Amino acid sequence: MKRFFLILALALAGVFTANAQVWIGGSTNANINKAGTAFNVAPEVGYCIPNSKWSIAVAADYTFKKYEGTDASHGLLLSPYVRYTLCSVEKFAVALDLTGDFDVLSEEFGYRVGIQPCVAWMATKHWTAAFRFAFIGYNHCSYYHDLGYGDGFVIKFATAAPGFGLYYNF
Repeated sequence: MKRFFLILALALAGVFTANAQVWIGGSTNANINKAGTAFNVAPEVGYCIPNSKWSIAVAADYTFKKYEGTDASHGLLLSPYVRYTLCSVEKFAVALDLTGDFDVLSEEFGYRVGIQPCVAWMATKHWTAAFRFAFIGYNHCSYYHDLGYGDGFVIKFATAAPGFGLYYNF
């Protein structure tokens, strides 16, 4: 595991020193109701490979949950992904993210791997909003059980509440 983090740190250092497109950003959300509270923050850093349709990124997804009748819980996922842009039209792009989520706080190693469709809107030269609205893949991560993901093969569409991220492009 230490070797993985060292390789990741060296790769990110190379990304920041290269003359290329780098972005930072992420997402956050909160769910507060009578049953309890859930809060999530997921900072992200990524790199667009020059003269190609490929990007790589990694997010650290932290969640705090406290529901009535249960103890407070904390979760942390390390979420690297590779994005392939299928097409771009003016300020919009459609892409597929090959993603992996790895639960680093649980006693049992949890993971989720799959494909997430994404629609991005490049509002300005520096600001981009991205919407992820589905997941197709394999889940073996208890972190996702309360979101309706069981263990095994999953096809999940979230068109009513897509994942939303905001990014600053350097």
